Amino acid sequence: MSEATDWRTWACMAPFVDGRPMPVAGGGEMRAHSTSTPNNLTALAHWFGVIRPQRTLETGLGCGASATLFAELHRRAGHDGVRHHAVDPLQRELWQDCALRHLQAEGLSAGFVHHAKPSDQALPELVARGERFGLIYLDGSHLFEDVFVDFHFAHQLLDPGGLLAFDDSAHPHVRKVLGFLRGNFADAYEEHSPYLVTRPDWPAWHRSLSRRLGYQQLTLFRKVREIKRSWMQTLRGF
Repeated sequence: MSEATDWRTWACMAPFVDGRPMPVAGGGEMRAHSTSTPNNLTALAHWFGVIRPQRTLETGLGCGASATLFAELHRRAGHDGVRHHAVDPLQRELWQDCALRHLQAEGLSAGFVHHAKPSDQALPELVARGERFGLIYLDGSHLFEDVFVDFHFAHQLLDPGGLLAFDDSAHPHVRKVLGFLRGNFADAYEEHSPYLVTRPDWPAWHRSLSRRLGYQQLTLFRKVREIKRSWMQTLRGF
């Protein structure tokens, strides 16, 4: 990865690389924590380059590592206007607006919009407006019902050819949703291993075993076609 494409060298990503404090509401500071892993960010940056999405969406904002990554990728791609959406109802309450302040300080706010409400409210509103996205990253609540609902709406929001990424795939609630997707949406999605980017030296059996044992942190699905499901569709076990 060249310096031009390696997110670790970007000034806007410095707090997530070296742990320098970030400003928060009220004049204090906070060190970035509970962020997307470096491997996740590397895989997402890689797929952004492959797909070249015009618009991106994520659930969960936190300290803003992935939001900063996406916003900067859009800026480097020369995209104008709002290109990245993040859904997080707890940005003020839990994270003291650190992500919003960081994006503003880095001149990335113009390409970003924050939806300060739960994803089960924000995502259907985006669907109702006819919004579409080329890359969607689900990293909000990890309760089964929340991840399931996020997938339900993300599927409607994702462009054909787009990428749907699930963080914390080893979490039992998230794994259950992934099982549903693999069993019931196999005709619509093609799964890609993140290890092809983050662990290219691993043999295929090692990558497969890691996924099967539930050790894989990030799971990636590319939407290969739109499908119409009957209300009487047979449910495959998951």
